[in-house]
Amino acid sequence: MDHKFDRRVLPITSAIAAALLATGCSRSPDTANSDVRVCRDAQGRRVEDSNCRSYHGGGGGAFLWYYLNRGSAVARVGQPLSGGSTTPAFGRSYGQASSATITRGGLGMSGRSGLS
Repeated sequence: MDHKFDRRVLPITSAIAAALLATGCSRSPDTANSDVRVCRDAQGRRVEDSNCRSYHGGGGGAFLWYYLNRGSAVARVGQPLSGGSTTPAFGRSYGQASSATITRGGLGMSGRSGLS
């Protein structure tokens, strides 16, 4: 059984691999479809929203709601938050971040990980 290498296959294989690497391995940010709030910890990282719902402390606050406007990038649980505020904008109504209010980023990304 003698197999010979076909040189025409290599450029095609390389092009397909490069395209998959460029699109499939990059993580596009999740995006808010509406104004949403997520819970953050004292270090500015996103945590499960249940932490903010159950925390009744005052003062320094271990957990705070973090408000993001429509179109903002929404960090996944454990990631640092940016682009929002710990104070809601006047006149805006903020909903919970969920699979209905967040568009998932990246190729083939699905599920509800990090969303409450």
